[in-house]
Amino acid sequence: MNLLDHIRRCNAHDLTRFVPWFIGAGRAGYVRPALAKRLRDFPDVFETGVAGLMLLPSLRTPSERTAALENVLAKLREDGIGSPQRLEPYAVIERVGGPPLMTIDRGAASAFGIISTGFHMNGTGGGGSAGLTMWIARRALTKMTFPGQLDNIVAGGQPAALSVAENVLKECQEEANIPAGLARLARPVSLISYTMEVEGGLRRHAMYVYDLELPARFQPHPFDGEVESFQLLPIDEVAEIVRSSLNGFKFNCNLVVIDFLIRHGLIYPDDPDYFALVTGLRGAIP
Repeated sequence: MNLLDHIRRCNAHDLTRFVPWFIGAGRAGYVRPALAKRLRDFPDVFETGVAGLMLLPSLRTPSERTAALENVLAKLREDGIGSPQRLEPYAVIERVGGPPLMTIDRGAASAFGIISTGFHMNGTGGGGSAGLTMWIARRALTKMTFPGQLDNIVAGGQPAALSVAENVLKECQEEANIPAGLARLARPVSLISYTMEVEGGLRRHAMYVYDLELPARFQPHPFDGEVESFQLLPIDEVAEIVRSSLNGFKFNCNLVVIDFLIRHGLIYPDDPDYFALVTGLRGAIP
C-alpha cells in the first residue's frame, strides 16, 4: 500500500446511491433510498421535490426544523432504524462556514449525510537529539467506534454550541488532561476535507488541523475514558505506521499525519505522488 490509499479510501463514494434532501434551495445532505422512502411517511416534515426530498417550507426557523426532525428521529429509533442518540447537536449547513439551518443529533449525521466539521490536533515533542517526536493516542477498547486503533493526541467533532477554539480547549482537557493555558498555544495550521461512503450513510467532513508543541516534561493522561493510553513516538515511526497499515490509525487520522509530513518537509515535492497527496487532502464536498 502507499499513502494515496488512505486518501482514496476516505474519498470513496457514489452519489448516485443517495437521495439529496434540501432546506429551501440549499442542499442539506444525502440519504440512502431506503431511508428516503421511510421519510416520505412523515408528510408533515418532508415532501418530494424534483431533485429529492424537501423539508416543508412551513418549517421556517432553525428551531422549528430541529424539533420536527427530532420527532422523526425518535420514531425511527423506536423502529430500530439508525444509530443510537448521541445527545450532541451538530449544525446542518449548506457549506463549510455557512450559517446553521438547523441542528441534528450527532448519531444521525452520517445517515442524513450532512456536512460535519471537527478538529484534530498533532501533539509534538521537541526536536533535540532524538529528533521530532509525536504523541499518539490509542483509543479505548470500550469506544463505540474504532476501538483500540491509534489516534491523534486530541480530536473532536464540532458541537453546534461551541466555537472551534472553545472545542479545542474542551477536548484537550477531557481527552488528554491538557490544561487550558497550554492548550491555548495550539495553532490552527491546515484544513482537510473528504466525502466517504460509510456503513451508516455518507460522511461529508471537514477537519480543522491544529499543532501543539508540548514541553519536554509534559505527559498527557487519559481523563474521560475515551483514550486507553498515550505514547511518544519518533516521527519516522509514526510515518511508517501510516505507510504500512490501513487500519493502524483510525481512518481519518492517517490524513492528518500525511498533512503533517507534507507541511514539515518530510514528504518531498519530487515524490511522484506529491501533487495527488496535497490536492487529495482537500477534496471538494458535494
